Amino acid sequence: MNKQNRTPTPSINVVPMINNIESLALVDFCPTVSGMRRKLESQGFLISFEVNQSDSWLKSIQPQQPDVLVLVVERLERGILTELAQLYRRNPLAVLVFAQSHAPEALKTAVASGVCSYVVDDVRADRLPVIIDLAVERFEQSRHINSELEITKQKLNNRKLIEKAKGILMQKKQVSEEIAYAQMRRSAMNQGITIAELSKRITQLF
Repeated sequence: MNKQNRTPTPSINVVPMINNIESLALVDFCPTVSGMRRKLESQGFLISFEVNQSDSWLKSIQPQQPDVLVLVVERLERGILTELAQLYRRNPLAVLVFAQSHAPEALKTAVASGVCSYVVDDVRADRLPVIIDLAVERFEQSRHINSELEITKQKLNNRKLIEKAKGILMQKKQVSEEIAYAQMRRSAMNQGITIAELSKRITQLF
C-alpha cells in the first residue's frame, strides 16, 4: 500500500491471529499516525488480505467474516457507529476501537454496536496482545449470556404457547387440563413434532 496516499479513506487488512482466532480485520483511518499495521506485525500478526482504498470498508469486511475487528479512528463518530452496528448484526464479532481523541457521548452506542475495547491515544505495540485477548474474552462472555437469554426467552414463549393451546382444547372439547395436555403430548408424538410446534398449529387454527 502506498504510504504517501493522504486520502481519508481507510486501509483495510485481514490479519490471522496467533491464538485461537482465525482472522482479525484491521481498519485504520489514520495509518500514518497510529502505525497500527506495524505494531500488529511486530507482535506476530501477518497481513494476509488487503483491500483497495477505493472500496467501502464495510462492504469489504463483511464477506471476510472476521472474528475480531481493530478499528483506528481520529474520533468515534456517529456514521462509523452506524456501520459498526450493521456489521455486528450480520456478523457478531469482537470490536476494538483505538481513537486519537475521546468521544464520551458515543460510549453507550459503541457498546451496543459490539465494541469490547475502547482505547484513547497511542498504545504500545506490546500491549496489543493483552488488549485483544481481553476484548475477545469479553465478547465470548457476552455472546454466551445473550445465548442463554435467548434460550430462556424461547422456553418462556413456548410455555405460554402451550398454555394457550391447552386452554383452547379444554374449551373446545370440554375436557380437563390434564386430559388436554395428555392429548397434546400423544398427538405431538404421533406426528413427530414438539408440543410447542403442535401448540403453534393449534393456536393458528383457532
